[in-house]
Amino acid sequence: MDRVGILLDSSMFRGIPAGRTGRESLLYYELAAASYGLTACYLRLEDIDLFTGKCTAYILTGNRYQLHHIAIPEVIHNRAMYFAKISHYQIAGLIQRGVRIYNVRNRYGKDEIHRLLVKNPELAPHLPQTELASLPTIQQMMEKHTDLIVKPVSSSIGKGIMRVMHRYGDGNLILSSANRSKQCRYPFKRGVLPQVLNKRIQKKNYLVQERIALATYEGRPFDLRVSVQRGGSGSWMVTGMYAKVAPPNNFVTNVAQGGSAMPYEEIHPLVLPSHSLLTITDQIQHLTITAAKQLSLALPHLADLGFDMGITAQGEIYFIECNGRDQRYGFRKAGMDKEWMETYQNPLAYARFLLDQQQASPYPS
Repeated sequence: MDRVGILLDSSMFRGIPAGRTGRESLLYYELAAASYGLTACYLRLEDIDLFTGKCTAYILTGNRYQLHHIAIPEVIHNRAMYFAKISHYQIAGLIQRGVRIYNVRNRYGKDEIHRLLVKNPELAPHLPQTELASLPTIQQMMEKHTDLIVKPVSSSIGKGIMRVMHRYGDGNLILSSANRSKQCRYPFKRGVLPQVLNKRIQKKNYLVQERIALATYEGRPFDLRVSVQRGGSGSWMVTGMYAKVAPPNNFVTNVAQGGSAMPYEEIHPLVLPSHSLLTITDQIQHLTITAAKQLSLALPHLADLGFDMGITAQGEIYFIECNGRDQRYGFRKAGMDKEWMETYQNPLAYARFLLDQQQASPYPS
């Protein structure tokens, strides 16, 4: 059978023999690989030798995983995060060798994603007003909006998010926390923002964004995680979506920060009873696929994205952010096992598509 590489972080790679791979399911990789006539090979970037064209990878042999010294797979699905320049050079070397590696980069700045999406006139009305954060831009945004979100450009899973709420310049800065008892609140007067905000935005880049008045479930705001992937035809498709509901008395919906995952169709009649579920889901699917295509114009080798989409009580739909490495375990937490499995099926169907391609171009448009 043809081989497909699954590029993993070192900590996850080391846990393979003991079956300790955290939130990644090797079983679903194996089932997906088998259904497309593939052998899954789990590897790390540091175990690839560009000079010999060989690598060391774990392969399921019998009923256990064993290390094998093999030729570098022709197609590799990247599920690892690499930030060092030497890693980028090595990935570039793989591509130069003709290896088809998809999701090459899976961490993009929120500012970069916003700039790319806002260029599309169909998507622009669904984007919250967003600026790079500085004290002047935050104060300018406060003149237009009474509720703002300030979040790191490069963080994930809801870390470091702040909320600025005010009325005529008097208000509160709230620092997010997975534990609502530790959520910090800093009052301010006449638009003079707390020093803790200034210290944070000076240390690293943040965005300031109008906070969308999200619809609520049992008094808690929620948004939707939408998994958008390329499949066996090479085209983008929506694999599934679920609702992420913030913990009580919190504004951050991320599951990793204490939010709850639920099937959206279960809560829709309770939160948007006057809106058709089919209409809302069709709109979200259309917008997220359009967004994936738009990003693909500028960001090479994308294949597996997770969009956070907000819905207001009036049924308005907004992009919150885009994740280049979708956290699939939310489907499991929502009890959506079929969709969870399909988030593994589609990337390997895309691997099969790439292996079968006879075109001269190494990547589909």
